[in-house]
Amino acid sequence: MSRIPVAITVALWAALTSVSAQDAEVEKYIGMVNSGRVEEVRGEMPALLARYPNDPGVLYVQALVTKDGAEAARIYQSVVDNFPKSKYADASLYRLYQFYYALGLYRTADLKLAQLRQEYPGSQYLTKSGVVDPASLKEEPEAAPQDPSPVPVREEASAVVPAAAPASVIPVSTFTLQAGAYSTLANAEKQKALFERLGYDVEMITKVKDTKTLYVVRVGSYPSVDAARAKAAEIKKSQKIDCMVVPR
Repeated sequence: MSRIPVAITVALWAALTSVSAQDAEVEKYIGMVNSGRVEEVRGEMPALLARYPNDPGVLYVQALVTKDGAEAARIYQSVVDNFPKSKYADASLYRLYQFYYALGLYRTADLKLAQLRQEYPGSQYLTKSGVVDPASLKEEPEAAPQDPSPVPVREEASAVVPAAAPASVIPVSTFTLQAGAYSTLANAEKQKALFERLGYDVEMITKVKDTKTLYVVRVGSYPSVDAARAKAAEIKKSQKIDCMVVPR
């Protein structure tokens, strides 16, 4: 039986070691982003891209720290399209889902979530705390409900990727919780007042899409994804309100 030449064995071992070290480095930077050290990672990106060009993990990190929301979405999509078997493909799809949900483009978010379920049924992002399935959202009644809990609205938005995105929805250095999107100002103000009574810092922003206005209620500011998820779980337990973790 023939033996594999020593030179080939050494080459294979070196390649595997390099890939392992590369994955460890990528995971290190992802951990830094999740802990709020976005600017530090952003400064390291030119060197990282030079060392590992066209690598899905590095591209994923690049998207995490990209300031322009539309450009970040483009990079995430390139990971999904070009590296579908990569360990970062499902994470990129999840980020795209978050991006379009934060924009109020629920139909587009639906498509990304459906793709995530179909192509990566075992993905950890399908069961993580804070994920809100847009398909489960119901149309908000025009009259303000008696119950103060949020009733998010589904927007009939196009599934076409937007040409640009506001800076308020891109990953910077903090995260917030989206507690509802309303078609009536009264319902949004009621939800905002509820969280203010609970002692939270709350903001309400207005989004307009195809002449339709949405009033989005956001709660708090958190230095990391984990901190935001922990607060979302706390609110879910105490107030029975689902919140979506989104970048500020």
